Amino acid sequence: MRYGEHKMNDKLEFIKDELWIMAWAGSVQRAKLYKDNIDSSAKDLGKFRDSVIKFVTDNLISQYFAGCTEEQHYENIKRLIVHANNVDPGILNDLGYKYGVAQKLLNLALKYHWCLGIISAPPHCPVDRIVISKTKYSGKINWTQITNRLDYQKVIEEIKVLARNSQLSIPEWELAIFNRR
Repeated sequence: MRYGEHKMNDKLEFIKDELWIMAWAGSVQRAKLYKDNIDSSAKDLGKFRDSVIKFVTDNLISQYFAGCTEEQHYENIKRLIVHANNVDPGILNDLGYKYGVAQKLLNLALKYHWCLGIISAPPHCPVDRIVISKTKYSGKINWTQITNRLDYQKVIEEIKVLARNSQLSIPEWELAIFNRR
């Protein structure tokens, strides 16, 4: 590897690490994921976060390089939930690693990788308050309270209609509304 190539790899890895920080923060904010008595700087919290991010990086992202089916994407969210709940060192609240948190982390990571040109367009977008506010579920579904595929899928089906009406893919539609907020 030439020197310039090494520097580019270092730069890309730096950007990817920074994006993981943002994706993690975006997925756990306001989600009340942890038990009330957990210190946010706790060693177990860091180990948990690192394990979840490593799982997504090592097991899921590569499925999106050339495109991923929607059904496989739903399966990947489920796999992420199972992994997170299995590695929980006792810091998660009684609901465990919720569907809304899992989809937000995975979908944010995919959005960032797609925007960098690393993967093909993902099947979905990050579903959060801003996105839901553009749908008929505004005020009816809170992304932090989504605990199952069905509630998430309802929002996604509505987003598909809105994206199609705008002649955009789901990730393009979300990027457009995100940039206009």
